[in-house]
Amino acid sequence: MALNYQRILVAVNKSAGADSALEKAVATAKRNHARLDLLRVIDVNSLQFKAGGQAMINGQQIYEIEQSNEEFLFQLQDRLIDEEGLDPKQVFVHLRFGNPKTVILDDFQPEYHNDLLVLGGTEMNLFKRMMAGSVSSYVPRAAQCDVLITKK
Repeated sequence: MALNYQRILVAVNKSAGADSALEKAVATAKRNHARLDLLRVIDVNSLQFKAGGQAMINGQQIYEIEQSNEEFLFQLQDRLIDEEGLDPKQVFVHLRFGNPKTVILDDFQPEYHNDLLVLGGTEMNLFKRMMAGSVSSYVPRAAQCDVLITKK
């Protein structure tokens, strides 16, 4: 049975799991001539942790993080068009701030009506998964559409 996905969402970052998810999402988008949404969610809580637990990160730091991630997304978009042969009208980039679980499930997917979510498997150790829970373990249980979790 072949599934015909038309709107594919892939969560991207700079991890091996996300690279694997992107590879599967691109292949599926090519096969189905589907729209491909590349979503990068910046978790504000993890930013504060990386900043040394400061109560707040300043506006300049947020701006630099935003610019760096936009550049990453646009380079990724260009690579998919130039090297993978996707149509420019097929690949869209999105940058959001917030909790990845809620951004993906409560904000993005309902707004863009994605019929497939592609995520990389978790790279968290057991302790981190127990404390924070991973996106890839939460999303399949709560999603309103098909979900593909890839291994790296």
